[in-house]
Amino acid sequence: MIARSAIRQALAILGSSMLLLCWIEQSSINAYWRQTFHRPSQLEALSELSVWRLGAELGREFRDQSRGLLTRLDRWDDEMIAYFNACCLRPALSPEAAPAEPAATRTTAVASSAAPLQTLPSPSAPPPQAAAKDPRILLRPGSKVLLAGDSMMQGVAPHLLRPLFKLHQIKALDLSKQSTGLTYPDFFNWPDTIERQLAANPDTGLVVVFLGANDTWDMVGGSRYIRFASEEWEQRYRERIRAILASARKHRTQLLWLGAPNMGKDKLNRGVHYINGIFREEVEGAGQRYLSTREALGSVDEAFTKFMTLPDQGEVAVRTADGIHFTRQGQVLLARRVLAELRFE
Repeated sequence: MIARSAIRQALAILGSSMLLLCWIEQSSINAYWRQTFHRPSQLEALSELSVWRLGAELGREFRDQSRGLLTRLDRWDDEMIAYFNACCLRPALSPEAAPAEPAATRTTAVASSAAPLQTLPSPSAPPPQAAAKDPRILLRPGSKVLLAGDSMMQGVAPHLLRPLFKLHQIKALDLSKQSTGLTYPDFFNWPDTIERQLAANPDTGLVVVFLGANDTWDMVGGSRYIRFASEEWEQRYRERIRAILASARKHRTQLLWLGAPNMGKDKLNRGVHYINGIFREEVEGAGQRYLSTREALGSVDEAFTKFMTLPDQGEVAVRTADGIHFTRQGQVLLARRVLAELRFE
């Protein structure tokens, strides 16, 4: 009897907790349902009840407070790094502070090296104005990089975080979130997220965007569907891209937008090629950088390629069985392609 009572109490607590979670996180549940199944969830019918809407308002407040806390923690992290660098790292000796070399030693060194230098032919370097301008994106020390995107970016981001910080002392913030895109802002709003992150990190020098695999679907406009690739769909999609570009322009930040690679399923492949065309037009039209990724994964046309041949490894798999994501080798190749677009002072 006691055991049955304990089980009933545990079930009651579990059921109450699940109901409370649905009440608080109803917006996220509704957005996830639309994103995954492309139709309204059953919970949306309860939005006519004032007590149900109160739960949605509380959920939004909790999320806003959580974002604020994460922003403060990130700022505190930056301050601690700056303090440690200022107080605990010994600066290198400047030329003025370096110990003076004896005059006799300097004279001997100059005399011994003068003769060989005189016998070398004078290089015919082009005048400075004739030198080609480096087209790569310049990142200065102390600047940040924001990495935005879906699960494709989640795989590539770790291979960017380490070299950027270890080799160039540039901190990258990985904002990537799986199952996200630009078609369902109720589930996750990338324009708002990037604007908020740029405002919180004014030292950002570059935003890298990698989206598209989750966007080849109809949009939901109120109680109706907006057909994928229709005129209205494209207009809304372009507006969301332009909002991201406007944030980059507002905060004077460079932007590198990666095109989606070829996909294993024909319908999805046709969809991302269409979306890539929109990406390229909008990004390059705004004076920012668009980068195709299919060549880095061994494709020379619009056909999906799972394997590619590397000079030092032979034939390797660069795509996973789902025809969307990348193997570790593919992730590394994409990260190297992104890094090849950058230069550092």
